[in-house]
Amino acid sequence: MSARALGQAATRPGQRGTVALSVLAIALGAAVASVSPIQGAALLLTAIVLPLVIAYPLLGLCLAIAAVPLSSEWSTSVGGLNLTLMEPAVGLAVTAWLLRGARVRSLRIWPSGLLVAQLVVLALFLASSLAGEERGPSLKDTIKWVELVLVFVLTVDEARDARAARWVVLALTGAAALEACYGLFQFVTRRGPDFFAIGPFMRAFGHFGQPNPFAGYLGTALPLALAVAFLLPRDALARWTRPAAAVLALGVGVSFSRGAWLGIALAVAVMLAIVSERSRRWLLPLAAAALLLGVLGTLDVLPPVIGERLGIIAEYFGPFDVRRVDLTPENWSVVERMAHWQAAWEMFLDHPWFGIGPGNYATAYDDYYLPGWLEPLGHAHNYYLNLAAETGVFGLGGYLVTVVLAFRAAIRGLHGADPFWRAVAVGVLGGLVAIGLHSAFDDLYVHGVSVQIAALLGLAQIASDARAGAFASEAEPLRTVPAGLQRWVFGSPAGHGASTARG
Repeated sequence: MSARALGQAATRPGQRGTVALSVLAIALGAAVASVSPIQGAALLLTAIVLPLVIAYPLLGLCLAIAAVPLSSEWSTSVGGLNLTLMEPAVGLAVTAWLLRGARVRSLRIWPSGLLVAQLVVLALFLASSLAGEERGPSLKDTIKWVELVLVFVLTVDEARDARAARWVVLALTGAAALEACYGLFQFVTRRGPDFFAIGPFMRAFGHFGQPNPFAGYLGTALPLALAVAFLLPRDALARWTRPAAAVLALGVGVSFSRGAWLGIALAVAVMLAIVSERSRRWLLPLAAAALLLGVLGTLDVLPPVIGERLGIIAEYFGPFDVRRVDLTPENWSVVERMAHWQAAWEMFLDHPWFGIGPGNYATAYDDYYLPGWLEPLGHAHNYYLNLAAETGVFGLGGYLVTVVLAFRAAIRGLHGADPFWRAVAVGVLGGLVAIGLHSAFDDLYVHGVSVQIAALLGLAQIASDARAGAFASEAEPLRTVPAGLQRWVFGSPAGHGASTARG
């Protein structure tokens, strides 16, 4: 064969691909050899994950959800803005989704009132940021809402098939369960700062740096895990969510977060009330058990630490003037929280329309703090007051409309024909209840938890669409997950119930 013929053979399409892969493999090997072992492992993992995410955008969405607990473990400063792992994770998922849309020449964005409400809130954040004294915090908080909207859009499109939705549910509950395991490890080994210790116990805080956001994050996933585990007992997904639910409940317990305890208690009560007549029979004995627990706490039968935390819960709901309270070790946390509520309220009164700017609570706090409470703590420990102070009545109103529409979507999903989507609707509704009540005592839109909440909102919207008959009557085959992996995790599709179409 002549040299010219050899050259032509080497440029055939299949061989060109082989040559390109060989060159990439050599380059990757050289890069791995030139860095530290940890960096080399990260580079290899990236080389494996990146093409898989590009091929399967659903994987990118699940990885972004799973990255929530670790979002603050990596950060970098770009132009004075602190970026965490959440930004590249969401960016990769969105890029894969856009590339897939370009390949098939179809970019699906499913319109809904819930999506419009989120876009309105985002626009109000941008408007309020113009009034902010510091643009960096305003941009950071606005980016959270950009991520929330993007993940909502991705979830509504990628998880419309019930089989795909199972992967999203697995990511939501599985990642939270692993984080709960880490919190249990901290609790058992007493690993943590001294100021998280309560008597003989160490409050679990996971990778969140604080027990309250750690518990709030677990509380977003626990109702969904409970709903799938108990309402779909024969579904293969239940075998994964049952242990997850148990671990999540323990994790919330050892956080000693009273806001999370209240949120989960109300969520479980609501879920029991709406599921069936049989489940409603549990409400009375559970209420009696809660009452008994309170009585035992007042009689000092329970460990003093637990009794004190239960006994002071009632004070959460009674507003008072911080300046007229005598501080004690027992009421310190409640008085501190009330001091920040009062400061946020004064900010809102001075800037009622568009607020002081998203993320600017800590910046403005110096002008509003009460005597003796100099530390701003980052937020007002009440998301509604914090939002009112930072974005004014318009921002708070837009958020409340979003919450109402989310509840409406979940409630509509309760009446669907598919048992899977009904169970998801029950779990999401419980999660919304937990988030709504816990938000009265903390800001849960931190450490990437907005991505977790966005996925829940997306599942609620799909459940609502399924009930309204917005899907095609016959489902398309799921093309976003290899069939073998699907069968290995969830078993035969025949046992999964009706599957909905991807549109």
